[in-house]
Amino acid sequence: MRFAPFLYERKTMAADFKSHVLLRDEKGFFGIPFKRLLLGGVGGGLTYTLCNIVMPAWAIPAGVVLAIFVLVMTGTRGGLPLWQRLLYRVRGSLLLAAARDTQGLFSSLAKSLELPVELVKLDAAVVFAPAQPNYDIDMREWVTFARAAEADRDDGLVFVDAPMTEVIH
Repeated sequence: MRFAPFLYERKTMAADFKSHVLLRDEKGFFGIPFKRLLLGGVGGGLTYTLCNIVMPAWAIPAGVVLAIFVLVMTGTRGGLPLWQRLLYRVRGSLLLAAARDTQGLFSSLAKSLELPVELVKLDAAVVFAPAQPNYDIDMREWVTFARAAEADRDDGLVFVDAPMTEVIH
């Protein structure tokens, strides 16, 4: 029996690897990453400098407002910053309005911005196309078995990766 077993035990060190090592965020202030704080500060400082030339009394409030505006607009949700989500929303609304009225103002604006209006119209044959176009399947015939041993290899319910089209024989 040993007097102090902790002196004789060999400790092994193991590194715990995290799966999100590449998605690290730098620590900032109040939960805001440092790169966003830096962008807001640079934007506010540049605004202060330019406004100080034109209207010196409004330079400090304009710089602070723009710095806060940049911080808000670069806030991410779902991996996208707010400015990009707003841009996608405006683009989608414009595409929907252009698809509803093909001869209207929004349609001409979408054409001048070279937005593809045909993206709004979904074709089910394209969206739900099978991964293998020549795969024959008939969804009208279902085979059921009392025991799993009765089934052949390809009989019964089959799970597929993509939706299939119905083939009429």
